Order: sequence, then C-alpha cells, then structure tokens
Amino acid sequence: MDFVLWVLSLSLAGTCAGICLWIRAYRAVEGLTQDRARLEQRLSLAAEAHLKALAVVEAEVRRLTAEDANKGEVIQALGRELRTPLTTIMGFGQLLRTHAEADRLTTRQSQGLRQIEAAGGVLLALIEEADDFVVSGDARAAPFLQRVDLRLALRQVCDGLEPQAKTAGLTLACPDAQAGLGVMADPVHVRRILRRLVANALHHSPPGATVRMTATRQGDRVTVDVHDPARQPEEATARPFQPLDGQDARGGTALGLGAAQRLAERMGGRLHAAHDAWGATTFSFTLPAAGADLAAMDRAQATVLYVEDNPANVALMRHAVETMGLTLHAATTGPEGLELARVLGPDVILLDLGLPGLDGYAVKAALDADPLTRDIPVMAVTGAGAPADRRRGRAAGFDAYLTKPLDLNALTDALSRLLSQSRKVGGLDGDRRQRA
Repeated sequence: MDFVLWVLSLSLAGTCAGICLWIRAYRAVEGLTQDRARLEQRLSLAAEAHLKALAVVEAEVRRLTAEDANKGEVIQALGRELRTPLTTIMGFGQLLRTHAEADRLTTRQSQGLRQIEAAGGVLLALIEEADDFVVSGDARAAPFLQRVDLRLALRQVCDGLEPQAKTAGLTLACPDAQAGLGVMADPVHVRRILRRLVANALHHSPPGATVRMTATRQGDRVTVDVHDPARQPEEATARPFQPLDGQDARGGTALGLGAAQRLAERMGGRLHAAHDAWGATTFSFTLPAAGADLAAMDRAQATVLYVEDNPANVALMRHAVETMGLTLHAATTGPEGLELARVLGPDVILLDLGLPGLDGYAVKAALDADPLTRDIPVMAVTGAGAPADRRRGRAAGFDAYLTKPLDLNALTDALSRLLSQSRKVGGLDGDRRQRA
C-alpha cells in the first residue's frame, strides 16, 4: 500500500512539475511572441522611416538634377546669345584681315585689329569651354564636317590661351591666321583638340620658354605641329600626353589622349606624339585637306536671302556675300522671310534659327511645304552649336549647318556648294521663282 502511495505521489509530483514546465514554456513563448511583435513593429517603423528618408533623398536628387539641367540650359542659352555679337566682332575682323593690303591699314590700325582678334579668341574659348562643361566633354558626338581654315582655328586657340601663357611667363609662337590651309573637319572638335595640345604644352614648359606651332600641307593632308619644349632631360620617357588623361592644369576635366585621338579619327585624321632624348615633345595633328576652293565659280545673278533679326550680323553677311559677287536680300522675321522667299525665289536661303515668334525650324518646315520654295537650298546660320542642336538641324533637313561665330572661308565654301546644287536642281523661271 505504501508503495502504491509512493508511486502515486511521484506521478502527482511529475504531473505538477510538467504543468509548471508547460506554464513556464507557454509564458516564455508568449514573451518571445510579444518581443517578436515589438521587434517587427520597430522594424516596420524603421523601414517606413528609411523609405521616407529615401523618398526625401530621391526628391532632392531630382531637384538638384533639374537645377543642374536648368543651369545647363541657361549656360547654353547664354552661349548662344554671346555667339551672335561675337560673330560681328570676329567676322568683321576676318574681313579687315582679308582685305588688309587693299585697304592699306596703318600700323596702329593693324595693332588694334590684332587686339580685337585676340579678345574674340578669348571669348570663343570661354564659350566653348562652357559648352564642353554642360555636355560633360562628350567626345562621342558625331562630327559635322565642313571647310575649316586650320591656321585660323589655331590662331583663335592661341588667342584664347594667351592670358594663360603670359601668366606662366611663356611665349606662344603661333602662325598668322592666313587663308590657304583648309581642311574638312568639325570646327568645334578641331579647336577642342588644338586647345588641349597647346594647353598641355604650356603646362609642361618652363618659364621663359616658347611653345612653337607650325601648320603645313603635304599632298592631301594638313598637319599642325605643337612643339613642347622640355624641362629636364630625365623627363623624356614620362611626359608625352601625361596630363591629357584625368585633370588639366586648372583642376578641371580634360580631353584625354584617347578621346582626342578618337575625335581626330572620326574626322579622318590622326593624332600622335614624338619626343626626343632631351624631353622635347612634338604633337602632330593631321587632317584631310579640303578640296579646291569653289569661290571662283560663276555666280552671275545669284541671289541669297538672309533671314536674321540682328542688324550687325546682316551687315556682316552683306559685306561677305557681296565680296563673293552675290546679291543679298535680308528679312528680319520668319513671316517676312517666307514672303520674300516666294517673291524672290533666291538661289540659297541663309536662316537664323533663333528668330523671334516664328523660329527657324518653323520657317524651314513652311519652306518645305510650299511648292514654290521647297527646292531652294537652306543653310542654318545659328549660335546653337551643341551636338543635340546640330543633330536636330540635320533631322530638320538643312542643306548646311554653320555655327556662330562664322568662319568666312567655311561660309564661302558652303555657299558655293549650295549654289552648285541649286543650279543642278532645275533652275529658275523668268520671274526668278523656283519651279515646282
């Protein structure tokens, strides 16, 4: 009996112990469940806070991106506005330089003209550097080939870098901006490459040195050589193009050697460096020479219509066109240009794109839609020189696209080409209206 009671006691004790353990386990599970619920709630609140913070950051990124885009648009718009008066300054400078012997400029006048040309080169360099900054120096932009006077482009680059050379105590020996070394290239890309080569030479030259530049033609190629004097003989193996990849001398982004070479190759040219045992380096930039000058072709009775709202640019164009033996008519608004195009039936139309009211693209579309004007060659003459602008101009069907400030040699070449095309199309009737 005692044994039975002892067994029952043990069973009862075990049952009580099991119940106690179960209660403890239940409480522990319940506590863990509550802890998990609190943790999940905290995680949910933390995740929600992170999502809100991320949304704030994304909104700020969008705001800053929009601000950057707006700033870029403002910079590009300012550049386009600056190119218009710069066309007048540099264009009349080119005309005076071209006719210097016939007009017999005095020594003082020649010196003043040189100062005007130098100031124009500085302004052009600032505008193009700002454009490069906005488009992040995109070297992948397809080149828009036209006739470029290589010595003029080199002179403009030298003028733009002259203040930097003087600050460094250096001399730039740049050839005069004489006509005769024309190449088929993109003028913006050409100046970018030349500016980088000359700036690189300035960066590596010791005070008191002279950076020499030469431009020569051999067969169907034109080459600009930039001679970079050495600092010390031991620099011979380490220097060529070293600063062209990464940062420039002022700490900004630079056009690297690879990008410069690709730009040259896209224009049918090449870029290479050679250095001697004393560390002096010569950078050679070669481009295909332009064809024969078409300026001497017969342009008897040829008529050009220029649609431009800036009187100074109209005056410049009148001088340039009359020098070529052409007759120029001008319109200051889009509707006036359309009316004159129908009445005159010009051989070529020069069209500014930034016209007030009816802009150049709308005028071009209206010309294309009218049977009386749709076969007239149209050349865009504009300050909008960004790659996107030029792609838009190509898509709009312009027969040529020249950016301000104008290279008058490129203008002459483009006009001659378009006049030749105009005559091949079918000509004009007795009232000088383009045949439908």
